[in-house]
Amino acid sequence: MDKITIRAATIADSPGILEAHYSAVHTTAAADYPPEVRNAWSTPVTPERIDQYLEHALSKQTTVVAELDGSIAGFGAIVGADNELRAVYVAAAYGRRGVGSALLRELESIAKEQGCRELHLDSSLTAAPFYLHHGYEETGRGKHSLSSGAKMACVKMRKVF
Repeated sequence: MDKITIRAATIADSPGILEAHYSAVHTTAAADYPPEVRNAWSTPVTPERIDQYLEHALSKQTTVVAELDGSIAGFGAIVGADNELRAVYVAAAYGRRGVGSALLRELESIAKEQGCRELHLDSSLTAAPFYLHHGYEETGRGKHSLSSGAKMACVKMRKVF
């Protein structure tokens, strides 16, 4: 098995994080969401998108990246103050190689260190089985509001530590 390295994200990781996000949304989630939802969920990586990510996301959450084969294979983020698991995304080329599990373990460890007793999230339909496998429970179904204002179907989940 390949060695997965999990580390704190840096500003320089932003393009790789956004490329992993775009790949996960437009390839991995393609069977569960129509193009209009995927296009609202993740736009192509441009300098403007990187600037927006730096301003609105990276500085407001704890983000870790997974490196595999010298590339960013995925990332994850939490907002500990809100007990929120914000994201675990794996680039399509690295799926089913343990990247998501490694990211989730690290994020849960960080959450516990920050005093969280549980994490909750709005999971994509695609990722819900992954979270169920890792001990999360479904608490309902609903719509997640994307930063664009569009809405997408989601599974509301949580895990109590």
